[in-house]
Amino acid sequence: MERNTASSSGPHEPATTIEQSTDPDRPAEPDQVTIRTHGLQGILATIPYLLGFHPRQSLVLVLFHGPRVILTLRLDIDRLVEHPADTQEFVVDQLGRTEATSVLAVGYTDLADPQVEHALECLAFAVESDGWDRPEAAEVLDVVHVAAGRYRSVTCRDTSCCPPEGFDYAGVLSDPAAAEAVVSGLPALADREDRRALIRPGSQTPTAPFERGLVAAMVWLGTRTPREVAVEMDRRLRQVESAGAVPAPEDLGALTAFVTNPYARDVATLRIERRSAPLWTDVWSAAARCTEGTATVGPLALVGMAAWAHGDGALVCLCLEEAEQRFPEHGLVGLLNDVVDLGLHPDEWHRMRRESLLEFGPLGPASQAGQEDGEERAVG
Repeated sequence: MERNTASSSGPHEPATTIEQSTDPDRPAEPDQVTIRTHGLQGILATIPYLLGFHPRQSLVLVLFHGPRVILTLRLDIDRLVEHPADTQEFVVDQLGRTEATSVLAVGYTDLADPQVEHALECLAFAVESDGWDRPEAAEVLDVVHVAAGRYRSVTCRDTSCCPPEGFDYAGVLSDPAAAEAVVSGLPALADREDRRALIRPGSQTPTAPFERGLVAAMVWLGTRTPREVAVEMDRRLRQVESAGAVPAPEDLGALTAFVTNPYARDVATLRIERRSAPLWTDVWSAAARCTEGTATVGPLALVGMAAWAHGDGALVCLCLEEAEQRFPEHGLVGLLNDVVDLGLHPDEWHRMRRESLLEFGPLGPASQAGQEDGEERAVG
């Protein structure tokens, strides 16, 4: 499952606003992205940009609280068809946990599929029936099937607004909201595997400077105390933030070595906040591509944390898939697994981060000299 955050008005309103946001009560930030949309077509046009790729064989759910989107979820469409009851239970639980007031469900398949349409109708019924017991349960705004270049509602019976043959999906692709998303810098790659390529371990041959930096840092780490490691990591990360770009290969190799150390990794984790998350996504993705085996888990987990902080649930899931194959017991992997299983909102990370900074400061547990259980209390 993948999830992203955004905000919007309901899809049936004549004009809506999609904002990349995580807290409806927080004032708008200078780097906040706002996209104006019109109707269902406009909402559909923004979904690939909320996910970061154009979904295929997917169930996508856009969860609203009043006029704002609070989560976008993606599941494999096979899960809905093969395990309908479990999927319905999961969706209803997510709606209740997030206190969503309405939901838009969209099923994407390559070809028209009666089984998918039936499963979508059953999902809509399950959500609606939840409202029989809970007055505050989410309303189903619409359930849409996108297939064979067309989209149509599977629940609306009014042929004056929802003809049985549906509408040409080309209108979605050319909708002004899609162009506005591109101009705003929101990515939408061709498919999920294109996104995976950005973090795929071992996909990039490390250069000699990268390896030189990696080896030198590993030697240095072997002779230093936890606090010295944390201080040096903090210094290096501040330099990266100051430059605002992925560091040179030798420095990137050194950072890759540093995140094998739990105290340095704590510092790296605590550096991740809303504004810096895109930068750290780029940095740790570059490190992941140059590593293999267990060495890639630290960078992958940090990409996942940055993606969570930025509301990029699709990337969280991809990082988790890759990291679990290599080091499933890693602390940050466990945290990312909880993010996915529980559908944790990015604001939960920012709350945890604030608490950790208040307790430890930016150096994390290493700041408490002589602490014997620092490893157990590590952030990541």
